[in-house]
Amino acid sequence: MLLPKLLHSLLELKDDLLDFVYPQHCAICKKYLRREEKDVCEVCWNSLETLTDPFCPYCKSFIEEADTECSFCKSRGKISIENHTKGGEDHKILIVRSLGRFDEYYKELIHRFKYGKKIPLGKRLGQRLGETIDDDSIFLKSDFLIPVPLHKSRYRERGFNQSDILAEGISKATGLSVLKSVLKRKKNTKDQTNLSREQREENVRDAFVVSCPKMIKGKKVILVDDVITTGVTLSECARMLKQAGAEKILGMTIAVVTD
Repeated sequence: MLLPKLLHSLLELKDDLLDFVYPQHCAICKKYLRREEKDVCEVCWNSLETLTDPFCPYCKSFIEEADTECSFCKSRGKISIENHTKGGEDHKILIVRSLGRFDEYYKELIHRFKYGKKIPLGKRLGQRLGETIDDDSIFLKSDFLIPVPLHKSRYRERGFNQSDILAEGISKATGLSVLKSVLKRKKNTKDQTNLSREQREENVRDAFVVSCPKMIKGKKVILVDDVITTGVTLSECARMLKQAGAEKILGMTIAVVTD
């Protein structure tokens, strides 16, 4: 536990030193940032789209807050049962909440966070995501936040797991506990960016394992990731958590791809 925290601290210190020596530009409007601003100016930050409703992870239809199932998928049983069931086990995630659509602005922010190693930006995005559920009892009644894990080789390469950082930000805003050790990635999967849905499903099949089932048996959990595209990765994580005894699984991501 100490090593990841030390790496995060060193990355944040590096950013602070660079910001002090070289004036930074806003990731969105490209104007110079004021000394008290980080990565994004306040005008652009306050102008970012914020989605107010949860949605179905499969058809991307928004769902009324009081509801906990997608009426569209429920009415078309073949979608929710046949397409999202393997081995006769329904493992779909109930609903997902995202901060915004994966537009050019969120794409730039997520890219800066993940590949530019902007840890404070990731924490800020996570906290903002957490603030969107401040009155959502379905999400707030969950027991744990579970970040989608990276394979150990990818973790060594990047130095951090972006989902861990986002979960920490959500936790700060909501008080929900983060459970990092229970879900592990045992398979070093390919990058999914240019893969079809079928290729994505094959890529992540059996990629995850639950290391301690008793910790989540009967629990309501929220899976945390940076982007949801087809929902395949979250769904495979949910399948393993369901097999291990999790009662209800929700999802939270920074952005959702709706095209």
